[in-house]
This record gives sequence, structure tokens and C-alpha cells, in this order.
Amino acid sequence: MTFARKTLVLAGVASMLVLGFNQSSRAADNEPALRNTLPASSSASLAAPSPERIKRDWWLAYRMAKAPWLDKVVEADPRIVAAICSHPGPAKQLAQHQHLDKIAEADHYTCRRLTQWNGATEKLVRSKWADKVIALDPQGMVFALNRNPKYARLLARSPMFSNLTDIDRDWGRDMAKRIK
Repeated sequence: MTFARKTLVLAGVASMLVLGFNQSSRAADNEPALRNTLPASSSASLAAPSPERIKRDWWLAYRMAKAPWLDKVVEADPRIVAAICSHPGPAKQLAQHQHLDKIAEADHYTCRRLTQWNGATEKLVRSKWADKVIALDPQGMVFALNRNPKYARLLARSPMFSNLTDIDRDWGRDMAKRIK
């Protein structure tokens, strides 16, 4: 290949690159401009509410207790369970939560927090996750049984009662004394 041909080929390649670049820049001019990104302050509103705010706002606590993704939020910040259980209605709702066992694993004092309210204690005793929650914090149920012995009868009727007594024999003996 001669020098003249090499020069001609390089000039052709260069012109094709320039034409291709100009066409792509024209296509970019026809596209609408993208909007600016959101400011950093608005992204903070997407975060989970603080436990202090949940303690103050009863309705927010109720909505958080009903949320199906609450177990994931509690894994990140277990103080949310204490904030929700500071209100009787949301605590009762939390006792019926579909992922109560995962919530109790994230916050081991869940049983103690729920049993401070009568309605939440009854819902917890009737829950199918009661054995896992009580096994993680049996002292909470002892406090509830001292307050109202009828919870012992409700627990004895529960199909999970045998699981509870297998986990802690002393707790089972204490329950048997309270059923009288």
C-alpha cells in the first residue's frame, strides 16, 4: 500500500468518525433534557420514622404495627418495638403481626413490652408465634401471669403449650400451679 492510499484511508476513517459523532450529538439534541436529581433533604423523608416520633404519634405507631415489612425495620432499629408498644392499640396490633417471631428475634424484650397491656397479652397468647416470643423472654409472661392468672388457662389451651414447657421445665411447673 502506498503512502497516498494510506493517507486517503486514514482521512476517510477520520471523516466517518467525525460524521458519526456529529449525528450522535444531533440525536442527543433531539432528546428531552433530564431533570435534576432530588435534593438530599427530601431523601431523608423516605427513611423510617424515629422511635421518638412513633412514641408521640399514636396513629403512626398503629400504621407501623400493621406494616408487613416491620420485621426488616426492627432488624435495623429494635427501639421501634419499644416505641410501638408504648401505646395499647398498636401493641395489640403488633401481637397479631405475621412476622412476630422475626420481630422477637430482633428485639428479645418483645414479650415483656407486649404483656404490659391486657389486650396485647391476650392476642399474644392466642397467636401462633407465642411459643417463639415467650421462649425468648419468658419473664414477660411471668409478669402477665402475676397480673392476671387467666392467661395461664389460655396458654394451656394453646397447641404451642407443649413446646413452651419443653423449652423451660420450671416455667411449665409454674404455669401448672397457676392454672388451679
